[in-house]
Amino acid sequence: MEALTWNENPFFYQFAGVNYNCYNFHKWWDKRLFNWTYSSYLAKYCSSCFEKWWDPETYNWESVNTLIRYCPQYFHIWWNPEKFNWKPRSTRLLMNYLKEKFNIWWNPNRFPWKTNTIYLIKDFSHKFLTWWDEERFPWHTRWEGIPIEAMLIKHCRDYFNVWYFSKYFRLTDQLCALLKEYCQDFKDLWAQDYLLYKLTK
Repeated sequence: MEALTWNENPFFYQFAGVNYNCYNFHKWWDKRLFNWTYSSYLAKYCSSCFEKWWDPETYNWESVNTLIRYCPQYFHIWWNPEKFNWKPRSTRLLMNYLKEKFNIWWNPNRFPWKTNTIYLIKDFSHKFLTWWDEERFPWHTRWEGIPIEAMLIKHCRDYFNVWYFSKYFRLTDQLCALLKEYCQDFKDLWAQDYLLYKLTK
């Protein structure tokens, strides 16, 4: 396809041209003709030309996943908590690709607690005091069959005094076993509860 004839093909402005990456980008690019439904192609194939095509008002924010994966270096430009798609998958990618930007993107009011809290526990235990919210935490739910409280014991034991004394934390046989395995340093705090629980069985 000749570079000078590209702009004569309306289909090109939907998504065909982006397969050329940024080759001759300045010749074929026209934001007025581009079909922004295909924003993800720009993020994926033309990330090195990001500052030439980026427009937060026309970008299709349903395609934010490709921004996260292919344009993380421009996070400071494209990040907008109001426009961001806070669905579980998008948020998970944010947690994967932009861990170091946690303090910027973290928003407890928009975060999908029910589905993504497990990744806070596993990947952001060092930020526990920043994200912990006793009321929003999805108590008594399971992740791949494992009680979420069990994940607290395994990954957030350094903050035992915070989560253990929550009114929502309830001992079970499984949690008792995990306390013995992972929280011996706090035995003086849970031993009595452990004995009382066993006595009621």
